[in-house]
Amino acid sequence: MESTQKRLTMADVAGWGSAVVTFGLIQGALYLKAYWGHFGLDPFQFVAVSELALAGLAGIGMVLFLMLVALLFSGWVDVKLTSGASKSKRFAWLGPTIFFTGLGALLWWSNAWPVLIGLFLTIICALAVHLSPVIPTAVKDSPWLIYVLVMLVYVSIASSWLGFERAKTISSSGGKHVTSVTVDGRVQGGLSLIGRLGDSYALWDPARKAAVLVPVGDVGRLEIVRKDVMPTSAGQ
Repeated sequence: MESTQKRLTMADVAGWGSAVVTFGLIQGALYLKAYWGHFGLDPFQFVAVSELALAGLAGIGMVLFLMLVALLFSGWVDVKLTSGASKSKRFAWLGPTIFFTGLGALLWWSNAWPVLIGLFLTIICALAVHLSPVIPTAVKDSPWLIYVLVMLVYVSIASSWLGFERAKTISSSGGKHVTSVTVDGRVQGGLSLIGRLGDSYALWDPARKAAVLVPVGDVGRLEIVRKDVMPTSAGQ
């Protein structure tokens, strides 16, 4: 009996683990597709999709963790507000209203339109689930419903937006570093390192507004310098 329960437990862990890994692969693919697509590059033409998605997990892992913490904290606040006295219950709507209003104002101020759109789409999906006559009541009443919707809708939009914003920072010369590369004895500076695709370094040339792919074997030296120390280096 105990062995059967153990096998079921291991099966459950394996199932949830597969779901988490699959979700991470999809989010990583969305992130990197938006990132490389900003430079006119299709990462899926160079390496396997699974490799790109795994690389993207490093970029969005912390964001997913912070979102999960925020969701758990908001759930705790909701319980505190709704489990108080009758007077507190009458004003239980005040806390969420202030929270979402402040969040919307912050997103508006930071010009994070895709994230704000993701927030509204998540709410719309939640309403659609509750109003749908074909979805079981157990699913509608599940406390995990909002978390699942946030992960599927909001995080997907946020992943794509984060990749695009990071690429936009590089293409607009807003990065903190500048790259010089030596190919066949010739040094070309003032570039920005985008990343590596397969066996090539991807560099952004701000002067020509173009992405340059340089085979790794042709690179004699690759130097990445902070912009605030460039004058000192030049003087030396």
